[in-house]
Amino acid sequence: MTTDAPTLVDVPTHLLPLLPLPHLDAMPDARARGAECVWGGEAPSTATAVDLGERPSPHGMTLFLRGCQPCTLRAALDAHRAHPGLCEQCTDDPTLCEIRRALRALALEHQ
Repeated sequence: MTTDAPTLVDVPTHLLPLLPLPHLDAMPDARARGAECVWGGEAPSTATAVDLGERPSPHGMTLFLRGCQPCTLRAALDAHRAHPGLCEQCTDDPTLCEIRRALRALALEHQ
């Protein structure tokens, strides 16, 4: 018997700060507390939500961000595309950059 249940996305902690987020100062409350996807606003289930970690808000509160799997993987792909312009190693030899490889693997893992 096969199952169509999605595979959970596990974002390595060191990659979390690299994922582009919407402006945190104008984030609706449901997104700030993790009840909705930080990017798309849909309510991910506990089985499919991706924990994006705690982040400080511009207003001094702690945000508990979560994303849905499709939006998180799109953000990882965006970060992968943007990374070479921000990384000296990628300028020299992108094949040696572990961060770029990790972002690519994360972005492509579930396509």
